[in-house]
Amino acid sequence: MASRKFYKVEDYFDHLAPWMQERAYVVRELILGSNRNIVESMKYNVPFYTYEGYLFYLGIYKKTQLVLAFCNGVHVPDAHGLLRADAKQTQLRHWPLLQDQEPDYELLAQYIELAIDVNKNLRTSSFGIKTKTITNK
Repeated sequence: MASRKFYKVEDYFDHLAPWMQERAYVVRELILGSNRNIVESMKYNVPFYTYEGYLFYLGIYKKTQLVLAFCNGVHVPDAHGLLRADAKQTQLRHWPLLQDQEPDYELLAQYIELAIDVNKNLRTSSFGIKTKTITNK
């Protein structure tokens, strides 16, 4: 899938396996329905969702999983232990969307809301990376 250039989110989704397409469209609606200011676009050849910086992207992980990647996932409270990280990832966390397991979309919607709140409370460093906002008490 990486060898083809996608210009529209729908084109990207159309090239996913049928079970991935179904999940991708549901997750897309959850994201776009959570805040009217979220912008959807293709970046790095995958669908990205931005608001107050990078929020999420939908992509293939290890060739077999569809994941919703939380761009500042390290800062998202994960009370249920559902967000995963590759050993090389310092900020990114993945919500795996597996073929044989129906996602808890209600819980995912709550995590999406948490990620939006986190992004609102992060500031952009001089390197363009979102970092925790320091508040003086």
